[in-house]
Amino acid sequence: MEHVHTEEEHRFPSPEQDFEIYKAARSEGDFQHALYHLACALSTDPSNTEWLGSLNEWMNSGEDLLPYVPVEENNYFAVMAVRAYIYARVNNFNEAFGLLGQVIKVKPEVPYLVWVCEWEPQIANVDEIDENTMLVFFGGVMRSVDLLEGNERRKVLAALVSVLRKMCETRPKAYMLFWLLSSMYRRQEDVLAAFAAAKTAYKLNKCWNTAIGMALCFKAQGNIRKAAGFYKKAGRLDPGNEAGYLDLGDMYLENDLYKKALKAYIKAAEIRPGHEWAIPSILYCEYMLKKDAERLGKIEAYYKANASNGRARQLLKPLLPGSELPFVDYIPEPQEATINVLRQVAEQNPDLESGGSISLTINHLEAPSAIRAMELYLNKFGRSANPPKLNLTIDNVPEPDPRQAIAENGAMLWSYDGVNAQPAMPKPSGQAADAVRRLAVTPYQIEDWYRIAGEIAQSLTTAHLPDLFAVLTHPPEPPEQISSWRWLQRIQYAAVFLMARLSPTKPSEPLLSLCYGQSDWPVNAAVTVLAYQAQGDPELEQAVSAVFLQLVERIPNEGYCFFSYALLCSWLRLPSIDDKLREQLEQWKSDLEQRE
Repeated sequence: MEHVHTEEEHRFPSPEQDFEIYKAARSEGDFQHALYHLACALSTDPSNTEWLGSLNEWMNSGEDLLPYVPVEENNYFAVMAVRAYIYARVNNFNEAFGLLGQVIKVKPEVPYLVWVCEWEPQIANVDEIDENTMLVFFGGVMRSVDLLEGNERRKVLAALVSVLRKMCETRPKAYMLFWLLSSMYRRQEDVLAAFAAAKTAYKLNKCWNTAIGMALCFKAQGNIRKAAGFYKKAGRLDPGNEAGYLDLGDMYLENDLYKKALKAYIKAAEIRPGHEWAIPSILYCEYMLKKDAERLGKIEAYYKANASNGRARQLLKPLLPGSELPFVDYIPEPQEATINVLRQVAEQNPDLESGGSISLTINHLEAPSAIRAMELYLNKFGRSANPPKLNLTIDNVPEPDPRQAIAENGAMLWSYDGVNAQPAMPKPSGQAADAVRRLAVTPYQIEDWYRIAGEIAQSLTTAHLPDLFAVLTHPPEPPEQISSWRWLQRIQYAAVFLMARLSPTKPSEPLLSLCYGQSDWPVNAAVTVLAYQAQGDPELEQAVSAVFLQLVERIPNEGYCFFSYALLCSWLRLPSIDDKLREQLEQWKSDLEQRE
């Protein structure tokens, strides 16, 4: 039966509601629909005993459920995970591990690996599991293993080690299985067992992987000299692979051996010029050896041009006091005339509980979010029988008209009655608003937010995108300690980060829609994230740069432009822009900073 969602289901049910929908659909014989919603619930908690118990009870009845979780184009990962689980229950572990590995590679943050703890005791014959299936499986799940914690991690590692050990016993010549077994033992911190497995793998096949395995074991034992020897052997076995030299450099750096670390990083950079890990590491080592102004100047220049490079931030930023960069390390506050007045009002803290009004005249129509921030501030006094009012006069509408979109796919966040704006969308679902709030209250740093947004986005689907647009104009209630304008700004950034993580395309279509839509604060967040996503991909940088050129054309002829500074800072973080354009942007940015 074709899976058709009801109107209520489109309101994004909670996992508990998904489970209720599953039970109802199952009782009605709509099995594909039922398993879809069970899969949605399990994607939030793969170890939930009630949900798994219901699935197991169903399979124990003898029903063949595989036809109801079909492999189709654009498969939903949660449905494919349930298909893998069903394969395991019918003892087809080769298909189970193969499919689950594909799912976990896409969604490593969902702890589906807990299922292996259930599967391992049921595997009667490991010969039925293809060696290549397990190599691919482990190649995709290492990150997921490393995300696990506590007792859950210990149980999963024990199950994985048991499966690998059985396979090694039946395939004594399969060197990569021994290499993987050594890797799992290291994660268990069983150094002796890890070394024994690594030594077997190396004897079976002296290659880059097995040499690195030996190096890692010696490193775990604290034997730097022997570890370095095997890192170098790995380099000789595969001269085109820089990863071993990076690991060697890191090991030396951890032990303050700057000269040796520098040589290793230089070797890595020779193999792969411009490597984003090697170059800041080289700059750091050079500085630690000399500690002079010239090298510090090189570090400063590199960091400004590569502020989103995590390695540069880790090593170089601590050497540069006061090096926080706008839109990377913090979000600059809005500077509209409306907001400047609002700051003054908030500082004076007038008693508006008994009513009153704030009268404001501005020369040019400003971003509607600036007015929304003023309204949010006044809403704090809404308990009064005569709530305060905003009397707003706007003298001019700038050109190009910020109320108009510049493309058909441009977002229309506001409905205008002349110059007065009201949110164009209804209030968002609580699930979307809660997700945005969770990100908004965390300390801002662009790389951290992008990572956390990816984790939070697992609780959402692309169907939540309209809600994320609605949050931009309907923010949740602000915490007491934060100003209305800063809260609205952070909410909008958080919503845009989540849009980017939910979007299947780059450049992200929702973010492009904001850039091409009505002119408002979310444009700042959109250009910030677009530039972050594009860095290091010349083709993507070119596409984003073309978007930025279109934004330049909508800078108003008169009045304040709220997005100019964010646009310039973001644009300058694209390494592939030509030198002439970079020089022009730097001068423009400098002029803006001097005016402020």
